[in-house]
Amino acid sequence: MKAVSLTDHDTLAGTKEFIEAGTRLGLRPIPGVEIDCREPTVAYKSELLAYFPQGRYAWTAAFLDEVKKERIRSARRAVELAADYFDSPKLGFSDLTERKKADRTKLRANDFSFNKVDVFLYLRDTGVLPSEMDYKTFKKSYFDSRILSNGGRDKPLCAEVAAIIAKDGGMLVVPHIGHEFDDDPELMKREKNRLTTLLTYFRSIGAVGVELYHYRNEKAEALNRLVKKIAKPLGFFFTYGSDCHGPGSGKDTIASFAGDFRGFPK
Repeated sequence: MKAVSLTDHDTLAGTKEFIEAGTRLGLRPIPGVEIDCREPTVAYKSELLAYFPQGRYAWTAAFLDEVKKERIRSARRAVELAADYFDSPKLGFSDLTERKKADRTKLRANDFSFNKVDVFLYLRDTGVLPSEMDYKTFKKSYFDSRILSNGGRDKPLCAEVAAIIAKDGGMLVVPHIGHEFDDDPELMKREKNRLTTLLTYFRSIGAVGVELYHYRNEKAEALNRLVKKIAKPLGFFFTYGSDCHGPGSGKDTIASFAGDFRGFPK
C-alpha cells in the first residue's frame, strides 16, 4: 500500500501516533474518522466517514469529545449489566479500560472511544463468553436483545455531522452502503430507487465520496459494481475500505481489500 487512513469510531485521538508511524514507514497517512449518525427521513442509522487530507480537524475533534463521553457511558453500563447477568463481580469497566490502554500508554483514558467490540473481546478474554463465540452472535444475543444495553442518546443527525466536517474542510464519504441492503446485490437491484434516494440525500448535505467496501462475502464485487454505477453519475468519487478492527477482533482485514485511489477532489 502507498496510502492508508485510520478511521476509528468517533475519535481522532490516535491520529498523531498514526501519522508519525505512517510517515516513518514511507506511507501517506491520511487523518480520518468514522462517525455514528442518523437521518430518519431516509431511514438511515449508521455512519459517515470523514477524511482530512489537509490535516485540519479541530472542530470535528471537539464535537467528538462529547460523543466519546456517551460511548464511555454505554460501555460502562454494558460491563455493569454483564457482571450482574453472568454473576461475575470480577468484571469492571476500569479493568476493560486498562486492557484497552495496554499498548497505548501515551493516550489518556478519555482519549479512547469504546464500542461493542471492546465489550465483546473483554467478556470473551475474561472467560465469561465461550471462546468460540463470534462478534455477530454476541451482538445479536446480548446487545440487540437489550440484555447488555438499556438504550442511550440518539446518534447525531447526518446533516449535523456534515456541517462540522465542512468547518474543517474535510471530505465526507458514505461508507459500506451495501449494509443497507443486507450485503445482497439482488436486493440492491430491486431497491435501486432507495439506493438513489440515499445517495442523493448524502450529496445534498455535502458528501463527495462513496466507499467501495470489503463486504467479507462472495458478493462484494457485485455490490461495489452496482454502487459505482449509481454513484458515479451523481458526481461521487470513490474510496476503499477494509473495515479492519484490529488483530483478534474477528475483523482483521487490513490486507484483504485495497483499491486504486485516485485522490481527493480539489
